[in-house]
Amino acid sequence: MMRIFSFAILFLLLMTGAANSARSQQRVAIAPQYPQRGDVVTVTYDPQSPTAVIPDSVSGVTLVFSYSNFYDVATRIPMHRQGHKWTTSFRLAGFATYATFYLESGELIDKPAADSHYAVTVYAGHQPVENGLLYKAYSLSAQKGKSPGLAAAQASLYQQELDLYPGNYEAKVRLLQYNMQHAPDAKTREIFRQQALQVIAQKFNNAPSNPGNLNKVTMGYLIIGENTRVDSIRQVVMKRFPGSEPGIEQLASNIRKEKDTATRIKLLEQALQKETPQNANAYTGIHEQLFQLYAAQRQTEKTLYHARKVASQRRNPWTAQTLKELATTLQSNRLAPDTARYYAKLALAQADSFPAGIIRYFPETGYIYPFVDDSTRQAVTRKAQANLLSLQGLIDLQQARLHEGAQLTDSALIISPDNETLNNATLFYTQTGNQEKLKTVQQLREKILLDKARRQLISRPAPSLQAFVDMKGQPVSPAALKDKIILIDFWATWCGPCMQEMPYLQQLYEAYKDNPKVVFMVVNSGARNTLADAQGWYGHKKYTFPVYYNTDPDVGEKFRFNIIPATYIIDAKGNIRFSNIGFEGPEIAAKLKLQLELVESASF
Repeated sequence: MMRIFSFAILFLLLMTGAANSARSQQRVAIAPQYPQRGDVVTVTYDPQSPTAVIPDSVSGVTLVFSYSNFYDVATRIPMHRQGHKWTTSFRLAGFATYATFYLESGELIDKPAADSHYAVTVYAGHQPVENGLLYKAYSLSAQKGKSPGLAAAQASLYQQELDLYPGNYEAKVRLLQYNMQHAPDAKTREIFRQQALQVIAQKFNNAPSNPGNLNKVTMGYLIIGENTRVDSIRQVVMKRFPGSEPGIEQLASNIRKEKDTATRIKLLEQALQKETPQNANAYTGIHEQLFQLYAAQRQTEKTLYHARKVASQRRNPWTAQTLKELATTLQSNRLAPDTARYYAKLALAQADSFPAGIIRYFPETGYIYPFVDDSTRQAVTRKAQANLLSLQGLIDLQQARLHEGAQLTDSALIISPDNETLNNATLFYTQTGNQEKLKTVQQLREKILLDKARRQLISRPAPSLQAFVDMKGQPVSPAALKDKIILIDFWATWCGPCMQEMPYLQQLYEAYKDNPKVVFMVVNSGARNTLADAQGWYGHKKYTFPVYYNTDPDVGEKFRFNIIPATYIIDAKGNIRFSNIGFEGPEIAAKLKLQLELVESASF
């Protein structure tokens, strides 16, 4: 009787969940019902629906993709009001498969339930296209977070994908990886591991010298945690199929590891003996290495020979960038200025093709370009133009064409005073002794940092800092932090970029250590570190800023970071005003100083 009662309750809960989902769908309509590739999908939101989270009074609603392989569609799409409803449309490309989204208006977020988002599933007829359920499984982590049932829900979708498409390689490997992780004992785990290895081996043997197929094989090994096999399988390809594109690329990669320059050049030149007109494009990486090596040795003739080989490679999305790199290397090594200018001008003519965003490549689709809005595209183009004009200015400087070089440099600063252009301009004006222009460049740097800081300004309540302890393990006193501006930097002993950032934090701390309004907290995040690790850190002898240890395992989720270093500025009212994720190089010192000044003066 108890079992029957339990099933009844479960049935009612499922029906209630389905009813809740149906009600949420009433406020969000997706048309057509079974969208196909090539269709225009329209999403409509009704704020007058009884279950609507976003009221009718708001001035704007944004559709935000939380997971998507609609790479050519913006991740945030403003919706347009039509009557009392909000609507937006986008076309599904030939590679579109699956996406999830929620709706946002200010701090308000509308989604079907706490742990689920709305979805656009792409169909072939009335069933999801291949990989649709696989991608749905991937999307669950963005919806459910660290839910205990996440892995099982994903595994169920992998199985559903295989029910529809039994040959889906990635779903097979993912499901076997799940079975490995949840095996009841080591023997069963090994059985699943061997099955996964067999699936991957079969994939490899289908087309061992095909680059796209090899990428799927290496991905399979990474999924099941056999990372060491990634390099070994490429070594196998190099030995069994030395004339294939992956084989040649692996050979070039092996040679790159050679530390002795003379030996490395000898090996590269030997490899080129097997180059033919038919396989020339696969040897581009070898020509690139020789170009750099000969340029460093200032062997002009050989440098230019390999530059021509690199420049003549098959056109791809990075062709203009490659031409720029050729010109930059020649200029920095003071070689062949006329040729350097030629490559720079070729790249300048293609400035509007410089990459913007992540460009993906799949054997089935070719190159897939991301959505780029007009303002971003224009900014990338202007930056490329300014970089190349200022580069030509440096080339003119080498040839004592000072008037032409000054004109190009001045023009570059007007088009885009970005960091690279400013560096080129600084070099030009320093070597020509133009102190007035150098002052202008410095003012531009400061203005750019200020504008950037203002754009990065945020305001959200900071999480509790009660999980922080000092190096004696004692909790931080709340009174010591009351009404203070707090700089928090999360780090770990194993984090290389964190260690690179430390001298700049020390430099900043020296400037603020006597400021009673500002508190520094350099916090070991606890990621793969213990309090003992933090206590034994060598930096205690090198730096004087105060160091703390975090005891909250969810601190990253609460502060919204998943990589370190992560640095935050919290104002005296307890709100995070600036968030800096990752190490940004020497610029970080000036950036953090400016952020502190803005918060301290409250000049937002």
